[in-house]
Amino acid sequence: MKTVWFTLFKKELRLGWMAFVIFLILQLLLMALGVFLNFRYGDDGNVAPIVIGVMLTILLLFYVPVYLLFTVIQERKTFHIWMQNPLPGWSMLLAKLSGALVYFIGTTAIVGTYTWVSLMRITEMPQELSLFRITMLAVLILIWSGIGGGITFLFLWMVQRTMRSRIGKWAWIVLIVGIVVYSIIDGKFIESGAFAFLTDWGPIQNVSVLHFVMPDGAPTTLSTDFATADPIGLTVGDIVLDLVKTVIMFILAAWLTDHKLEAS
Repeated sequence: MKTVWFTLFKKELRLGWMAFVIFLILQLLLMALGVFLNFRYGDDGNVAPIVIGVMLTILLLFYVPVYLLFTVIQERKTFHIWMQNPLPGWSMLLAKLSGALVYFIGTTAIVGTYTWVSLMRITEMPQELSLFRITMLAVLILIWSGIGGGITFLFLWMVQRTMRSRIGKWAWIVLIVGIVVYSIIDGKFIESGAFAFLTDWGPIQNVSVLHFVMPDGAPTTLSTDFATADPIGLTVGDIVLDLVKTVIMFILAAWLTDHKLEAS
């Protein structure tokens, strides 16, 4: 089974190569624009690579779902072949997600290096600020968002494919309505006491974040400002609940693949 999985994994890499190249070319063009503006305007253009690097880093939050969308569009005419794979649903979905993460990590390394070099050239950067720790934090957030976004997309894709085999083109409309209804219910749940009960523990303090990115000590005025500022509103409970929801979506997507999905 391992050999079959790696064969499927390599197929996913081949399938996603074009999407990876297209995204990479667009990113490299923007990076080149930042470098050009920097050379064109000298010190006044130093901010251009930083702005472009930060912008590309933020866009990486959506990389995995958009990448997967490209690949499933490419695969729509050969979906029945994918369904004939002898592997269980969770393994097939994991191969698809793993392929996306490989290209995601490669792209993140390129964008991260560009942004890092751009930030290193800032002479006004506070000496207490650890660029390495900021990078670690950003990478963790990006990987967390990439996995969560990828699994969410795969779940919605499986739901859409399952409905399509039963109600045809109406599946998209039903899916969109379902997403809207879920968003409304989720919004009400977040405002409820049950959500607070599940997530209102392990608060992450502003000062803790400040001390992480400034391990050698922050200026007194900055520490005071962070201590008196509104909390970031994130708790360990939020992270755990998000993890549980992601695991449930992956399990449901795998179950749909094994028991409800039909080639269509």
